[in-house]
Amino acid sequence: MRLDFESLAPWIFGTDQLRRYTQDSPVMPDVWLKFGKAPSRPVDLLLEPYAGATTAELAAAVDARLPDARARMRLAYNQSHVAVELTFVQMLRCVLPLSSWWQNDVWPDIPLPTSLPPSAERERVLTAGALIRERREDIIAGLRAPMREQGRRPLRPAELPGALVWFVGLAGRIQWELTRPPADERPEDKSPRDPTYDELVDAVAELLGDVPLLSAGDGPLLWAINRNRPARPALWRSRNTVKADAATLLFDLHCADLCWAIIDSGIDADHPAFKLRRPDGTPSTTSRIRKAYDFTRLRDLFAVADRAASDELESAADRDLREIEQRLSSGRTIDWAPLVKHLEVAPGDGYYPLEHEHGTHVAGILAADWRKTDDDAQLSHDVLGVCPDIWLYDLRVFDADGVGDEFAILAALQFIRWTNANSPVPVIHGANLSLSLDHAVGAFACGRTPICDECERLLGAGTIVVVSAGNEGRAFFSMDSGPTEGYRQISITDPGNASGVITVGATHRQQPHTYGVSYFSSRGPTGDGRVKPDLVAPGEKITAPVPGAGLKSLDGTSQAAPHVSGAAALILARHPELIGQPAAIKRVLCETATDLGRDRYFQGTGVVDVLRAIQSI
Repeated sequence: MRLDFESLAPWIFGTDQLRRYTQDSPVMPDVWLKFGKAPSRPVDLLLEPYAGATTAELAAAVDARLPDARARMRLAYNQSHVAVELTFVQMLRCVLPLSSWWQNDVWPDIPLPTSLPPSAERERVLTAGALIRERREDIIAGLRAPMREQGRRPLRPAELPGALVWFVGLAGRIQWELTRPPADERPEDKSPRDPTYDELVDAVAELLGDVPLLSAGDGPLLWAINRNRPARPALWRSRNTVKADAATLLFDLHCADLCWAIIDSGIDADHPAFKLRRPDGTPSTTSRIRKAYDFTRLRDLFAVADRAASDELESAADRDLREIEQRLSSGRTIDWAPLVKHLEVAPGDGYYPLEHEHGTHVAGILAADWRKTDDDAQLSHDVLGVCPDIWLYDLRVFDADGVGDEFAILAALQFIRWTNANSPVPVIHGANLSLSLDHAVGAFACGRTPICDECERLLGAGTIVVVSAGNEGRAFFSMDSGPTEGYRQISITDPGNASGVITVGATHRQQPHTYGVSYFSSRGPTGDGRVKPDLVAPGEKITAPVPGAGLKSLDGTSQAAPHVSGAAALILARHPELIGQPAAIKRVLCETATDLGRDRYFQGTGVVDVLRAIQSI
């Protein structure tokens, strides 16, 4: 019971000369394909509200249509999207009817069956399943005719919309696989076969038997259904390569008034590299990790609020959970104030020890201050980040196994905007995202995915956003002579495809002119023809702290990005009037980078040069 890409793609995109590469359906192609691979399994989705609707209203509508299922669906929402796990049947029956496409494109101006009561009653009793049965032969004729493709508009009253014919064919192909008995229960039909058109239409008619054509309410609430894409985590000598050491000494720079968010797997705040130093230079017991929040808890928090709604309130925490539940039930916009209390990670509550090393390593490249003269250091050299006195926000979007998703990252980005908006001066000056999400080419315009759009909103609010380009520059190809290894262009990952962010590729930590761009570093251009990456920074064998008072060398554009975050912070330290102007910071860094003599789509403008950047202003 599996449909691979070759089996399902013709139903999504069409065939031969009539193949369409985009669609009007709110369900993105990768969602259909994911359900096709395992029709019986739920898929983690991001629902985007229709213009004028809020995520809270959309979440409340989904919650109302699927009562008693919130915990299983892991329903939650932020300012831009609703996260929910749905089965194929739940998506088609309960969520898709909330879309403008369902209400305005699939069923418009269809002659209603004459057997129905007068028109005042028709809308009340007519269901999608009934109409499909009524027009069964017309739909089958449309599926057989190659000209009846998705984009065709009906010109005469008797014609069906191409969207309806396309929808029945695609949904029926998946639903037929879902309802078909296993091979061992089909003694007379064990061999794989394709369904007939009659079987496709009957499968959808049965599935949508009692679903009303028109959704209750004043208008559509749903615009798009996307996959909640999985995300993955994508020093002492490298400071010299970007000239952070020279800039710091020449201008006597200090970043103690600045704060950067590390959106990653978490930072070991107990590591000696992040201790605040006293005036005499000795480390104190205070950590420079100002706050830590775990956004992987967010969806579970909504489920806890649901269970707590009927309990007797006894504490402030109970009242917060009741407030969360009431907002979801009533369709009110998300309020971070009661949420952050439950997302904050405090010492003694899972803060120590930290299992995954990626976030600590990234934070160390930016902010480590661990000296060989410190007690019990046992170091052969000082381990200094680009900005060894900067403060950090630890925003966790990956769990202990390094597993995360787009929804948690979106929430972390929105939290930064909320934090700064509720303060008279910026609290968080920049954000580092050393992570990658694969760009679903058939589902999104390049640079306009949910995470790219959210990064652009954060930039518009005045926060610098630095991201890794991805580690997809190396690839394996199938040749007639066998598999071979090579390089891959147009391999920038999200959110590096966002136009305004500073997208960072990787180079050698000491000899960038000799070795150029690292073999693993993703290359441009973007899928829509823009120049990326913006620049490169050291990303090979970068030594930085890891949890448990450790030290380790790692490779990747994840290690390159925090070098540029540090460069941006040093510019702000020297020229604080540029705080709140991320476009100006990006322009300065790109215009002053050192050309490595490589292609623009490989190196961007070159390797970051902090000293030249500061001197140019």
